[in-house]
Amino acid sequence: MDEEQQGKTHGADAAALGFYYQAFFALETLVAQSADNAAVAVERLDDVELSADGHTLLYQLKHSISATPPPITLKARALWRTVKVWADILPTLTLADTTLHLVAVGGIPMDSPLQALTNLDTDRTVLVEAMVEEAQRVVDARAEAKAKKTTPPYADRADGCETFLTLSETERLNLIRRALIQQNSPTIDEIEGRVSGHLKLLPVEQRPFVAKRLIEWWDRQIVYSLCGKRERSVTRGELQAQIMSIVGDLEESKLLPEFETASPPEDYQPDGMLARQIRLVEGKKSDLSKAIREEWKAREQRSRWLNANPAMAAMINDYDIVLQEHWSDHHTQMVEECAAVEDKKKCESGLKLLRWTHEQAPMVVRAIAEGWTAPYYVRGSYQVLAINLKVGWHPEFADLLIGDK
Repeated sequence: MDEEQQGKTHGADAAALGFYYQAFFALETLVAQSADNAAVAVERLDDVELSADGHTLLYQLKHSISATPPPITLKARALWRTVKVWADILPTLTLADTTLHLVAVGGIPMDSPLQALTNLDTDRTVLVEAMVEEAQRVVDARAEAKAKKTTPPYADRADGCETFLTLSETERLNLIRRALIQQNSPTIDEIEGRVSGHLKLLPVEQRPFVAKRLIEWWDRQIVYSLCGKRERSVTRGELQAQIMSIVGDLEESKLLPEFETASPPEDYQPDGMLARQIRLVEGKKSDLSKAIREEWKAREQRSRWLNANPAMAAMINDYDIVLQEHWSDHHTQMVEECAAVEDKKKCESGLKLLRWTHEQAPMVVRAIAEGWTAPYYVRGSYQVLAINLKVGWHPEFADLLIGDK
């Protein structure tokens, strides 16, 4: 990959993370609220919009995946792009009931006049004067470049500077009086842990699992809100109901099919034994692709259950025994029937057994738990067992593969 392609890829990654950061930040913001009527929306008046007790809080988010995120200064592109957004929506706002937040992963230098924006009660007069001076410097530099017919500088912040100067002195001061900067904010990879930390009423061991499940639910709500499939705002009442539902599932030990619609990563490479088992019975490409897909789903599901509740190990092991017992009935009969047949017939019989695990087994083997209906766990668990040579498809799989284990 050349440098230009790398730059495009990194830019796309940053943009995608920026959107996910909005959604994650919105969730943490709502989880932290105590007002019963709190609600958040993504990409409406601002990146994130919070309504609570008659007040509106608007958040402009400036995420960074850099190890050393850029500081927020009077010359920062993040500042002036944010000013542009705020100035544009100013006519639609009731400033007395609105707080404007610039949320940045970077920090504010201690000697910067922007330190005034870390506390809503701080006087902003000196800051506004400094902002006017900086905005005018940018505008003048661009005008001078245009007069000399050279490329004007500061294209990344010119709009914000020009818009700020078009406001009256009163409008500038009133706007900045309602502004705050949240510096050194958490990065996207830290927010799940912070959501977990807000779930104070739950037992410590439940919080990480509930937070993970909450984020999965939240992702869908944000996508649906942007697609018009639900109301634009997600309320605190909805969030609380979902938390209670997740906790209820935990307490009832209800198992959910979390990978039913998921697909393995493109670079996923299963254990080679899976393919060797299928080659022994001359399975087709479609048999192999199904086996890989279902094995990944079952393996991921097992891991998810065990991470959430280590006591699930006993249930998983007991169910493996049930699966092996059903397989053994079929395999033992097949071995007897194939005792005196040629190898081609053995392969044909073994292939039928493999396909039985995909087509019939999910319907005839009892579910791992009451209410479980997803067939991938049975299908994939048979592949997990095949990798470990606990089950196999060829009548003589154990003798033929034991040295490969």
